[in-house]
Amino acid sequence: MPMTPGLDGASVPSMSPTPSAPPPELDPRPVSGRFVAAYTAAQIGAFIGFIPLLTLLLPLKAAAISPAGKAELLAMVALWGAVTAGIANVVAGVLSDRARQGTGGRWRWMATGLAATVTSYGLIAMAKTPWALLAAVVALQISLNLMLNPLAAVLPDEVPDSQKGVVSGFAGLAYPVSSLFGALVIGIVLATEPARLWVVVGTMLVLVVPFILVARQRKATSFVSSSPAWSWVALKDHDFRMAFLSRLLVQTAVAMNVLYLLFFLQRETGIASVMPGQRPEAVVGWILAASTAAAILAGLWAGMASDRSGRRRALIFTGGLCLAAGALMMAIRPEWPAPALAQIVFGVGVGIYGVVDTALIAQVLPSRENAGRDLGLMNVATTAAQVLAPLLALGALQLVGHDLRLLFALSGVIAIMGATTILTIKRVR
Repeated sequence: MPMTPGLDGASVPSMSPTPSAPPPELDPRPVSGRFVAAYTAAQIGAFIGFIPLLTLLLPLKAAAISPAGKAELLAMVALWGAVTAGIANVVAGVLSDRARQGTGGRWRWMATGLAATVTSYGLIAMAKTPWALLAAVVALQISLNLMLNPLAAVLPDEVPDSQKGVVSGFAGLAYPVSSLFGALVIGIVLATEPARLWVVVGTMLVLVVPFILVARQRKATSFVSSSPAWSWVALKDHDFRMAFLSRLLVQTAVAMNVLYLLFFLQRETGIASVMPGQRPEAVVGWILAASTAAAILAGLWAGMASDRSGRRRALIFTGGLCLAAGALMMAIRPEWPAPALAQIVFGVGVGIYGVVDTALIAQVLPSRENAGRDLGLMNVATTAAQVLAPLLALGALQLVGHDLRLLFALSGVIAIMGATTILTIKRVR
């Protein structure tokens, strides 16, 4: 999940009071089923651009480049990729907001980011040293966020409040579906790096390009923003801050699971001796497939349930607790087949939390005028998690001598904290 925090205070002005509010924008017209289908496909395609990379391709590449120091290399690359992505996402939000206010709409930045992402995958394929891999991942994170931010901003831009729950529910399936793609296609069906990279790039193009063409045909909305392009003013809003903190904590727990699942099964579960006829990444693929299927079913149910009841906080809290339970099960019972069951429970939590949190975020954005900028700030929570996860992992590994069970126990505690934080939001039930 692209990644990160820590913007330089010199490049981003400090918060200033919100200016007088302009006349409210009219609610967008209802979107068609064709639009929703294209948008959902694009979200899935964009997530395929990085989820398989984080779960399997990057750990395998790190192991191929530095077999003895693969865990440390993975942590370093994930850390700096996360820092880059968070900054890139905020910048992309400001640029796409400006594009929306002009005549071109956000689609130009989606197309630019997509083309740059394809190029960056070529750099990853050619990487033969740790520094080359780091440079390639940094380039990929910049490229991905140029595409991801304007794509996410389509939800508050183009979708009326009466459809936000349904559309965000479909969009929230991007993570579990892309995880399933990675599990089945990357982990099980394909066995060589070139084939895996080509399939990721090709699938991403097939799914994202049609929506860019749809977005290009829609008329851009022009208006004058009521607050500066570079501003942290959204963080003055209590509900936005609490949603930000909850997402930061829960995504940190998810990132720790994603980054270290393969190594956990190899080291703590001894999967090579338990299933000697299977490649470790293939076993991870089957486990992720089951976990992701559970996430999709749970997410679909949670999205519909939250629309019917209007109570999103309780469902997000439940999802966070399921995440925690799955992580703690990994730490307590690493013996096979307990980790497989734990990942299914974890997947249920990912599905519920991811889908309903997407709908809630669309409701707590302070202003649709600066949706790209504010979503960029919110994405810092997701990407900062990619910084915290490897930092916590490095510290824990040094503390306990590479006992990966501590990482999963720690992620369980963090998920509980994130689930509890969401209950403090006031504007959404």
